Amino acid sequence: MKDIIKKYKEIFIAVSIIAIVIIIQIINMSINSQNQVTVDESKEKYNDDSNIIQNEENVIETVNQYTVEEIAYSMQKGDVFAKLGNIVVYVNDFDNSIYVFNIKTKEYKKICTIEDGISKIYFDGEYIYTMPHYYRGKGIYKIDLSGNSQKIYEGASIQLWITDDKIYFVDQIGYDQINGTPQGNLCLMDKNGENKQIVIENVKNYFYIVDDNIIYYIDQNSRSIYKANIDGTEKVEIAKGRNYITSATDKYLTYIDYSDGEKQRIIYFDNEQNDEVGRFGSVYNSIHGTYFYTRKLLDSNNNIENNYTLFSVDLHNNAELEYWTSDEVNLDWLAYVYNDYCYFRGGSNYYRVNVNNKNKREELEFGHSFFIDGIAYGVKSVNGEITEFYIYNLDDMSKETIK
Repeated sequence: MKDIIKKYKEIFIAVSIIAIVIIIQIINMSINSQNQVTVDESKEKYNDDSNIIQNEENVIETVNQYTVEEIAYSMQKGDVFAKLGNIVVYVNDFDNSIYVFNIKTKEYKKICTIEDGISKIYFDGEYIYTMPHYYRGKGIYKIDLSGNSQKIYEGASIQLWITDDKIYFVDQIGYDQINGTPQGNLCLMDKNGENKQIVIENVKNYFYIVDDNIIYYIDQNSRSIYKANIDGTEKVEIAKGRNYITSATDKYLTYIDYSDGEKQRIIYFDNEQNDEVGRFGSVYNSIHGTYFYTRKLLDSNNNIENNYTLFSVDLHNNAELEYWTSDEVNLDWLAYVYNDYCYFRGGSNYYRVNVNNKNKREELEFGHSFFIDGIAYGVKSVNGEITEFYIYNLDDMSKETIK
């Protein structure tokens, strides 16, 4: 009898343990589901371009340990500045040197000098990729954070697009001197320079890769905009003209059509709607949204306003919303949009305008800077020697300095 009771007792304990495990899994699944809904809702709010005023707390989307804006700036844009996590990389044009700043340890150092000069840098968190100025030399260089340099490609290129395991680049054939842009064959290779292959021939101007599977580019002969798979297959013409792509997302593409009076245009992919926004000016694109700063069209004869107007892309209605018109007639560059402010660069200085207060212009004390995730980064130098690395928090304009 005792053996039977003991047997059933063991069975009861085993069943109880299984039941507890199942309950725990159900609870975890419920929590994960709620968390996923919260993340998705946050992304939806963050990507809602129907209102330029972001009163809610900014949502910074991350991929692994880096933010989406950091990755887009450092691995895709190409500049004299890059940042991933706590590491900032900066090019000093005065002596053709690369500096590395560690925000966490408050240290910076010069790691190397490139004799042929440095056109742009790209950074993947481990290695810096750079090219010399087109007329000064050729090659793509791979540099670690200690300054050890390796030339991984002999040809010329002035655009790279870095992914986790590949480098996409334009193998330069000739040079567009007027626009200073690439033209040649769009290629890919491993990040050590091996296994190079041509993806698309005869590409002119900068290409864009969206969601790691679609390439938008300009055909060198027709100057039309094309869409292709990441391997170069299934090419489709999406806009004729003499075009220049300014940004591309999974929902729309912006471009300038020089054959139509240098018009700023946008194509919405869901219904192929193609809108004229204005003429001249600039486009700013990030995960905060896409904004046009351009001279508004007045009629079908291409007459335009003298002043510049700020438009934001409204994805819900496939429209461009007008938010603010400058009282000044200028050619200042729209550098960044964050919360209630638009940041403009005039010469080497910056100012910002609060779109709620219309034309209330606020001069900023920092010089040429680089904007990522609500922060302005920059350097100060004396006779070409970098003396200070500064960080401005755009929420409260507080300053941190690394000397």
